[in-house]
Amino acid sequence: MVRALHSHCRGHRFKSCIAHEYFFIMLSFGKNKGFTLIELLVVISIIGLLASIVLVNLQGTRAKARDSIRKQDITQIEKAFMLYWEKYGQFPGEACCDSSLGSDNCGCPACPSCTSCTGSDWCLTSGIWQGIVGNAFMGVLPKDPMNNSTYYYWYEPCCNQDCGGGRTCTGKCCEYTIGASRLETTGSGYTRWGRWE
Repeated sequence: MVRALHSHCRGHRFKSCIAHEYFFIMLSFGKNKGFTLIELLVVISIIGLLASIVLVNLQGTRAKARDSIRKQDITQIEKAFMLYWEKYGQFPGEACCDSSLGSDNCGCPACPSCTSCTGSDWCLTSGIWQGIVGNAFMGVLPKDPMNNSTYYYWYEPCCNQDCGGGRTCTGKCCEYTIGASRLETTGSGYTRWGRWE
């Protein structure tokens, strides 16, 4: 190309001819440098699709993590129950229903349907709080990661009565049921039961 320019642009107009040819060469390179609007829209659509897939998977991962926390919290409370049993020979009592939404008069796990259970934490005068935190078996009773009328923890001991299945507790609370009202990944509750004599 340089030879063609030299042969074409001889004489005193050589510099202006090269400048003219250089200008057209740069214009031809400039035309091939960008992306078309359609190419940009396709790339943006693909990025958006991938981002939505990642967000959906991230939500599922977060739900699994919260369910894992729920199970760990219930296990920690059960360990505190064992310490309480070692000291007192029974499990903590209750007024009627103790939950991470407060206490009510309806019985567990009916908290969401009771108007008296509208708190946002365990009742500080409840049997489980006084028994576990009051005796320093735990620093604080854990709450559900979401702790609302759908997702909460609840506690129900069996004290001085027939606990079902021919199991009777006389003079003490010898059974307990504790659980998370619902797991996000399964939609069902998570309940643990224990009995010592």
